[in-house]
Amino acid sequence: MEIIDISLPLSEETPTYKGRKEKKPRLERIRTLSQGANETRLTLETHTGTHVDAPLHMLSPANSIDQLPLSSFLGPALVVEIRGVEAIAAEHLSPFQQFLSPRQFLILKTDNSFSDLSRENFVYLTVSGASYLAQQGAKGVGIDSLGIERDQPGHPTHRLLLEKGILIFEGLYLREVEPGFYYFLSFPLKIKEGDGSPTRAVLFRM
Repeated sequence: MEIIDISLPLSEETPTYKGRKEKKPRLERIRTLSQGANETRLTLETHTGTHVDAPLHMLSPANSIDQLPLSSFLGPALVVEIRGVEAIAAEHLSPFQQFLSPRQFLILKTDNSFSDLSRENFVYLTVSGASYLAQQGAKGVGIDSLGIERDQPGHPTHRLLLEKGILIFEGLYLREVEPGFYYFLSFPLKIKEGDGSPTRAVLFRM
């Protein structure tokens, strides 16, 4: 069995959504070995790096990250590669319909995997693409950008997915991942009333 880490490393150089400096992680050494042990304080937004959006991120009332069962964060997954488009719509997903199954994660590998993740014009999922995934009964959707949409007014892609119980995983590192079938696992931190959480996302290939 092969285990593929698809998480971004966390550091003060971690790319952020549209390059926003205020979203950069901060790591501060608060103790050293000469003081007994190395210890570091990490300051991190819940939606920086590889992370998952909880329904509470965009909806109210809605479940927070700690209220979701652990089964929400793992399961069969299909990685598809869609290149040369700026916005992924239903028409770009429909060619994969024969490979899609209900309660399956769909992982989107796009041109984002081969460019600067901090850029503003990243590839994103449109409302029609989100609606298509809802119709197919997707369990979750992951993408290789730090946002699944680019500040669309009212955040319709987020809202549609989360209203349908489809979790959103952003900031996946997919550059070396081949399209195909995998088992996906991406557990969050148990943050009370959390609107999202950093995750360690991995793919398993048998």
